[in-house]
Amino acid sequence: MKSPKNILVPIDMSVLSITGLQYAEDIAEHFGSTITVLYVAGPDELSEQEHGPAKEAEAKIKQAIAHLLLDHNVVTTSLKIEIRRGSPAQEIVKASRELHSDLIVMCTHGRSGLSHMLMGSVAEKVVRTALCPVLTIKPDEFSELVNVTDEDITNGLHLE
Repeated sequence: MKSPKNILVPIDMSVLSITGLQYAEDIAEHFGSTITVLYVAGPDELSEQEHGPAKEAEAKIKQAIAHLLLDHNVVTTSLKIEIRRGSPAQEIVKASRELHSDLIVMCTHGRSGLSHMLMGSVAEKVVRTALCPVLTIKPDEFSELVNVTDEDITNGLHLE
């Protein structure tokens, strides 16, 4: 497996998605990768217009993402923010292809039972349809990133 150079991190503005970004930040630091933060807006967040309210809404979303990253001490030298509109799973996979992502890092929300059956799992759909590897992080498997070493990352990604 080659080392990832372009990491895509979909977020939904939740603390869980920020934790996924923290994992990606450690991986990016180790490999010198670029991180693209992807937010897929719902139909009410962005209109189809090219000017005016849609551009203002996109700017506000980017500003909210920047504040969220700063509030959680996620600061990386090579980070881009991408805003898309549509079905989250489809847009994540589409963005990974268009941006030539080597790795997608995302959290699952841990839904089960009826909630999972009705809503489906964005992470599950991405894992099934993405062309690149997808690192998923379960919400109950982390509390905080502590002492993650370069060796942990290399071994975890089976790069040796």
